[in-house]
Amino acid sequence: MAYAKRTCFDERQRREDKINRERSSSIRSTLTELPRSSVPLRCDMNNRPKNGLYSVTLRDFLQKYSEELGDYYGEDFGQDRYVGDYRYGDTIVFCLVDGGEDHLPADIKKKIRKAGKWRRNKLKHQWSYMNPLNRVHGYIILKDVTNENSPGKTLSISTVCATHFTKKKGIGKHLMDLAKEYAEKMEYNDIILEVANEFADERIESETEEEEGIFQEEEGEEEETDKYYGCWFPDESVMDILGEEFWKKCMRKNKRGIPYFNLEQEYIEYCIWDYLNIETNSESDELWLGTERRIMDEDDPKEWEYGGFWYHKGKRSQERLMKFYEMHGYNEDPKVHTEWCCFSEVPFPTMRLKIL
Repeated sequence: MAYAKRTCFDERQRREDKINRERSSSIRSTLTELPRSSVPLRCDMNNRPKNGLYSVTLRDFLQKYSEELGDYYGEDFGQDRYVGDYRYGDTIVFCLVDGGEDHLPADIKKKIRKAGKWRRNKLKHQWSYMNPLNRVHGYIILKDVTNENSPGKTLSISTVCATHFTKKKGIGKHLMDLAKEYAEKMEYNDIILEVANEFADERIESETEEEEGIFQEEEGEEEETDKYYGCWFPDESVMDILGEEFWKKCMRKNKRGIPYFNLEQEYIEYCIWDYLNIETNSESDELWLGTERRIMDEDDPKEWEYGGFWYHKGKRSQERLMKFYEMHGYNEDPKVHTEWCCFSEVPFPTMRLKIL
């Protein structure tokens, strides 16, 4: 995915001043503004599962722990402002959170006691609730990708992650159930997703020139940020922290114990930025045009196309993950990649769950 550092971090103070002046006045709604009742009840504070985790949006989590986050990281997490959801864009992030006492497992406590100072501090940063972000044991990033080519209202699972640094069980299932409940409540027709892997984009050409174009274009669009209002928006330092910490939660280890990641840190940061800054796919009230259709020979695809060599290599590497999605009712549907215009040209296997 093309990614460039956003240039509107400097607009944060201007936005906050704007909301103080105009919050009580009549202001234009964003394209996908949602009522707070749209937040799923599954796994909430009153209906939490046996593992003790409850669901909350990322902004509401940051609102509750803004003081602790500010003290721990020494950055502005909106300690003296309203941080929770004020409006919604096309992206929303739900977290599964432990609001209880520190959860350090017995084996981690033993390692901390035996470790030197550097190793001890690293383990605490990864596991202890001294770092408030460790209260997030899993998260799911959902995005509205409805466009002119999709057959109906379409929700995409951009990322679903159960942190590596937890002993709690059933996190993935709870996140998938949460996504389905949200889709049903918001009357989506389909949920779709891409099965990310480290091989499928191996032959995609470098997009350096395109990224530079995005950077320059966004520099010239500062005035567009006036349409987004909120009480607190993250600065670049906070975005770097959130991007890195949420990316590290996606870490997995192979059979030899070597860590690996299926997603780039920039991609996670990009998704979180879209959510926190109330971004929408369309720059107007018109329906999003989508990406582009993929024209290919289904019987003889090129090695970098859907069904080609790199697609199959990536698919084989994620057979276990695809079975997990199939267990939740998802089935592979190549048309999502070739015709729905929701995703990029990278030939990740695409799967679909029909809701309505």
